[in-house]
Amino acid sequence: MNLSALVYAVGAFVCLASADFFMKLSAGRISSSLNTLIYAMTAVVPAAIWVAWERLSNTSQVLTREGVLTSMAVGVSFSLVVVFFSLTFANGASLSVASPTIRLIGLVLASALGILVLGEQFSWRYALGLLLTFVGVYFIITR
Repeated sequence: MNLSALVYAVGAFVCLASADFFMKLSAGRISSSLNTLIYAMTAVVPAAIWVAWERLSNTSQVLTREGVLTSMAVGVSFSLVVVFFSLTFANGASLSVASPTIRLIGLVLASALGILVLGEQFSWRYALGLLLTFVGVYFIITR
């Protein structure tokens, strides 16, 4: 992974952790449905700023039918993540158990799709990583 990708990855995990933290703080202070609606409306702002910035700087923007459909699938998926996280926290789950457990199992499912659907590489180190992930989830849940 190059330095730019690493910087973006750090930004992604910091924002992901912040999102989980703020969602836990909002539990019990707003209904899950309103939380999801406000999330969705607010999520438009950074995206609109980014698109506008690219337009103003004459950056090429690609638009295909397949890209639109898969982007819509991303939007639905992330919105449902927010729905299910909101409901999980609203029903009393702790941040320190629910968030890592859900995230780790989600990562395993995503990586399995990469291997099974996209033909990405499988190795013994990957298998060991999966085993350690499930051991970690067990330790988190049973602490």
